[in-house]
Amino acid sequence: MANRTVEAIDREIAECKEELANVKGRETEVYTRIVGYYRAVKNWNKGKKSEFKQRVCFEPDFAAAAKADKTAAPADANAPASFIYFTKKTCPNCPAVKEYVEKLEIKHTGYVVDTAEGLEKAREYNVFAVPTVIFFDAAGKELYRAYSVKEIKAKLEAPVAQAV
Repeated sequence: MANRTVEAIDREIAECKEELANVKGRETEVYTRIVGYYRAVKNWNKGKKSEFKQRVCFEPDFAAAAKADKTAAPADANAPASFIYFTKKTCPNCPAVKEYVEKLEIKHTGYVVDTAEGLEKAREYNVFAVPTVIFFDAAGKELYRAYSVKEIKAKLEAPVAQAV
């Protein structure tokens, strides 16, 4: 790297600009409650932003519910045979979903979209939000998607024929 030419550096800059031009998405505006009402975090003062970064999200224990669901696994031929799920390190809802699905007795793989592999898989499956859980039948065909523990429970309890 010490002996790079100006042309090589210019080429790298052009490649980076091209990659930057192909980035898809938009800025997400985060709202949370402060002093009794909701406001956009980006409009907070420096002290409140610092306080927000130090907050700890509540993570309920879904162990008992997951154990109950193991015994109620669907025996239907069209029941989900596998699933994949997508999470992000900073997502406040992801830990609860991850904890719940990890206890299900269905073959699964998890991806963290903060990693290159996770982001590539998310693009492959057109995942635009986290947490997302995608269920597949035995043939690998997508059955349905769920975005919360409540939705996962509802989908696993409902007949697959009614799934969208």
